[in-house]
Amino acid sequence: MSSAVLYLAIVAVWAVVLVPMWLRRDTETTGISRLLHKRPDEPVADDEEETLPDEETPAPRRPVRRATVIARRRRRTAGLAALLFTSVAITAAGVAPWWIIAPPVLLLAGHLALLRVAVGMDAARRRAAAQARAAARARALQARHAAETAEPAEVIELVTPDEVFDQYADDRRAVGE
Repeated sequence: MSSAVLYLAIVAVWAVVLVPMWLRRDTETTGISRLLHKRPDEPVADDEEETLPDEETPAPRRPVRRATVIARRRRRTAGLAALLFTSVAITAAGVAPWWIIAPPVLLLAGHLALLRVAVGMDAARRRAAAQARAAARARALQARHAAETAEPAEVIELVTPDEVFDQYADDRRAVGE
């Protein structure tokens, strides 16, 4: 009986890992297809300077949005919590020894520590963006204030002479002719 439960626990752990990976396969640029379409590092050249034909360039990766990152963090946290609760339930039922709880506890604790660092990095990034926006606003305000307080340019009226010099008119000659 205990070996069947152990096999069931292994299958459950792999399901927790593999099912989300399988569900996230939504583009050609992820997973095994990325490895299959990998370009060679350098083209092979013979004596006649032949090169390999150009392969299709892979499409640029989509930028990861903040909502995607948060959803990924929540899924990972929920999966690790479910793994911990499952191991506690298996231990409480007397099917597995007490130390079977240690790996899920360590994984969840490490994940929570990484989340704490990520939250700090997110806050620093938001603070830096806010400071950059405030500095840009201050520069724009300063430029607008400088434009408003600057003296207007002096308009100089150009005087046109009565006679315009034309080198080809009548018998006038240009210098050096």
